[in-house]
Amino acid sequence: MKLGNNNLLFLSHPYSSQTPSYGNRDMVKVTANSSIKAGETANSSCWVFTNNHIGTHIDVPYHFDISGKKVGDYSAADWLFTKVGFVEIVCAESVLIGEDDLADAELNPDIEILLIRTSYEDFRFEKKYWNDNPGLSPTLASYLRNRFRNLRCIGFDFISITSWKSRDEGRKSHRAFLAPEDGGMPILAIEDMSLKNISGALDWLIVAPIIMEDGNGAPVTVIANQRK
Repeated sequence: MKLGNNNLLFLSHPYSSQTPSYGNRDMVKVTANSSIKAGETANSSCWVFTNNHIGTHIDVPYHFDISGKKVGDYSAADWLFTKVGFVEIVCAESVLIGEDDLADAELNPDIEILLIRTSYEDFRFEKKYWNDNPGLSPTLASYLRNRFRNLRCIGFDFISITSWKSRDEGRKSHRAFLAPEDGGMPILAIEDMSLKNISGALDWLIVAPIIMEDGNGAPVTVIANQRK
């Protein structure tokens, strides 16, 4: 991996008290512990996450599989992806993306991570972002495993694998990706990504999760190198 002549992009959203949550059920709260403006020595803050699955975050197998791998079970090398696939699938509200939506996509069969841009992040601070979000079909997971043998992760610019309007299907989708019953390799999922600034091929991508005890998922910072 070469870092020279790079064009680095953040593919994750910053956290704030306005960060949306799945079903509008959770929140991020940011308050000051100490403040220079108040005459104290330093600025420090209290950050409260009422759920670890909020903002740009990654789901790992333990999220849906009691014996599945946790965030801390992965090595540092597992978070580097050097073969990145990218597709655009513009979605209407509440649809489930399936194999038909990817059938004509021209992608390297050796990709390790697949990013799906729907442009739904344009609605990120509106009710429809969490109430009417697209999701992924349960059958998509096995299709991707069969087509891309090295695929380890998928990421997208909407709030969850699960469409809020199709929660039963969403639970099946989470299990299909993270805890496949047929013994296939889990495909991790990065939810609520920022993909709007991608304008060319990505040479590599790094995912940096918070490593927490018994992590079934974690907030992540995602940085990618865009080819000039």
